[in-house]
Amino acid sequence: MKTIAIFNNKGGVGKTTFCANLATHVALNYDKKVLVIDLDPQANITHYMLGDELASKVIAPYYDSDLDKEYGTVVDAFDDYELGSSEINTKITPVVCERFGASIIAGNPFLASFEDILSKKWNELSNPDNVSGIRISNWINTLLKQQDGNFDYVFIDLSPSLGAINRTALLASDYFISPMSCDIFSLVAIKNIRQWFDGWVSYYNERIVRFKEEKPTVWKKIGSGVKEEVSIDSGFLGYTLQSYISRKDAQGNVRTTQAYQRIIDNFEPEVQQNMGGYKKPSIHSHLELNLGEIPHMFGILALSQYVGAPIANLNSSDGMAGSQYAQAKNYIKAFDVITEKVMRNIGGVANVA
Repeated sequence: MKTIAIFNNKGGVGKTTFCANLATHVALNYDKKVLVIDLDPQANITHYMLGDELASKVIAPYYDSDLDKEYGTVVDAFDDYELGSSEINTKITPVVCERFGASIIAGNPFLASFEDILSKKWNELSNPDNVSGIRISNWINTLLKQQDGNFDYVFIDLSPSLGAINRTALLASDYFISPMSCDIFSLVAIKNIRQWFDGWVSYYNERIVRFKEEKPTVWKKIGSGVKEEVSIDSGFLGYTLQSYISRKDAQGNVRTTQAYQRIIDNFEPEVQQNMGGYKKPSIHSHLELNLGEIPHMFGILALSQYVGAPIANLNSSDGMAGSQYAQAKNYIKAFDVITEKVMRNIGGVANVA
């Protein structure tokens, strides 16, 4: 089972849409069993993949205890912590999203309340006598261990943050992909990500080595649920760029504006300088890291979100009409290319359905 985090600390780059539709393409085009984990406290991908009615039904009992809770969400992982234990509750059943061809461990707005707790537990890693810090920091890794064998690929949708929740998700991940928008702020985000990684990746690895050396007996008891070494320090699979509405010349040819072209030209050197040290070793060139451009979707995205279906599966009964079919076709074609590059960079390009 391979785990890929969809991550960028800059908002508004289409992470949630990208995550849901990438999961669908991997599931349907490559005949893989796919799980999505919603770790954004806004729970947007939960509403997208389940539809607003079911998503509200899943989350409502957490606001009203009189309602029956039929489904679990990510915050259930901390049920035992709430009772004073550092054990992670792994009995969270993913919800099947039939139209997406995948399953999801639903998000929950109450996850935001655990940001400070996770930050505190991370700091406790410096104390070799504190088992709770290691266990709670590895809560996502523990959930993934429970699902190993049930799925081929796991995609984690993250919030635009350099916080403790995202750190625990990236700690548990094998790889990560960074959707980008074509603006100067995405270039700044690349630097921020690298500096953030530099600050905690080596720290975690060093703390685990020390803990294993100083507490070998305890390690034998808890080590199965702990990530022994961070994987994403050599797990960057690449980035995507959101397209912008280009101008056309008198002959109708699309031309890039000078300001946008300068930004585009800067992506390669910025990615190489800041993320080159984190890329998967088998990726040799920038062309392999540039996964592709996400076409402008106009009104198709709103329709996709409204009906709770991936863009690849929209049809007339959903309200598709006229030029929307051509727009969807362009999007699907672009995503086929992006998905193929992602799978090739992971090392799983074979077995296209």
